[in-house]
Amino acid sequence: MACTLLLAYSIHFARILACFSLLAGSPAKDPETEPTLVRVNLITEIRDARGMVELNGKILPNYAPTIIQEYSSTGIVLDLNGHILTFLGYRWVDIQSRNPRIEIIGIDGQKWKGKLIGIDQRNGVAVVKLLDGKLGMTPVCVQCEIKDGSEIMTPVAGDPGISQYEEAQILSVGTRQGIPESKGLTITVSRPFQDIGQPILTLDHRVLGYVASQDSTDMRTVVYPIDQLLSSAKEILRRGGDIRVGWLGVFVPTDSPSGSDAGIVVQDVAAGSPAHKAGLTAQDSLIKYNGREIRNSRQFVQLVQSTPIGSKASLEIVRGGKPMTITALVGARKPQPSPVRLSLNSPNLFDFPISGMIPEAGEPQRALGVTAYALTPFLANALQMPGQRGLFVANVDKQKPADLAGLLVGDVIVAMDNQPISDAMSFTSFLLTHNWGDQLMLRVLRKGAEHTITIPLPKQNP
Repeated sequence: MACTLLLAYSIHFARILACFSLLAGSPAKDPETEPTLVRVNLITEIRDARGMVELNGKILPNYAPTIIQEYSSTGIVLDLNGHILTFLGYRWVDIQSRNPRIEIIGIDGQKWKGKLIGIDQRNGVAVVKLLDGKLGMTPVCVQCEIKDGSEIMTPVAGDPGISQYEEAQILSVGTRQGIPESKGLTITVSRPFQDIGQPILTLDHRVLGYVASQDSTDMRTVVYPIDQLLSSAKEILRRGGDIRVGWLGVFVPTDSPSGSDAGIVVQDVAAGSPAHKAGLTAQDSLIKYNGREIRNSRQFVQLVQSTPIGSKASLEIVRGGKPMTITALVGARKPQPSPVRLSLNSPNLFDFPISGMIPEAGEPQRALGVTAYALTPFLANALQMPGQRGLFVANVDKQKPADLAGLLVGDVIVAMDNQPISDAMSFTSFLLTHNWGDQLMLRVLRKGAEHTITIPLPKQNP
């Protein structure tokens, strides 16, 4: 069995794919002049990911696959030197901490290697450089006005060639309230976009900006206009690296209500962070930052990020009903590896586990010490075994017959005594035909190879 798990991320959610590739543009005639969108994949790899796979709420302690994370985004080509702008949003925190491998996919499916130049930590804009090959510049529309009634379009998420677009009409345009030094626009559109982090374009394919976030309940979408993003890219190229922002190390809810008299409540404080050193603790209520009332979490984050690194910040808080003021020294955020966990917990994902299919306590299967789940198409794809059937071994109890015989977490049981096994009920029913003292022969797949494991059943009920 191939012990590699591939995760493909969008801004708001993660989904598991066995094979994912989103190419860009229409067939190019001249790479020097043909405008194009490209696909930018930032790929990280975690080897021996023991304790990072969760199955129906339980960590698989003895399962250590390689987890490959693929952060995919659509990029626009800035110049004929191969500099490409793409929008990562807050994903830059995970990406930058893991030294990603960068893959750029062109209009005809051709792939090139790339390198990361830098990230604007204020808004998640990144600039990467094509290491070989040439691409035409992507047309942008800096002077285009985003206004009520405008017709816009965005690539259809999942379209292999970005040859299809979905169109929408802007119903209203406003500014982002309560967020300092931001040129983001809040637009209400006639239909929600399928994904965020996508460019929005005019009907003649000129890029207007990128979708930064959206509220599907009222179809309000936050858009970063292209002039703001190009300004970030220009500064990244001038510096030859990141644009860093102020950081305190405070974790706050992402959906704190606006206008609350109690401010926002601190969920946690990073150990060793500026906020931790200043004495801020979880459950403190943040009321004012440098004398400015805090209305919501997003505003607070923007206030901190816009504070010069190395300066002092005054935090007015309420702790246990008592108001107090603390002072923190604003630091620079250092990328830190964040925990990765692959969680498979959909109620419809698996069949019943065989460990839960025991009709009587005296039956021999109770002594095996195995918990396994039906290998559904979803799980088979996640394990890069499309079309495979069998039982995925989720747990093997120590010192039980299965463990002593060499069965491992991550094995896929495909047959018992040469009888194909594809679901938990078949496994349990066939096992009931065995008596104490019999031998059970399992055929399993492990890292792509087939193995035969013989499990002696105890001679009597343990």
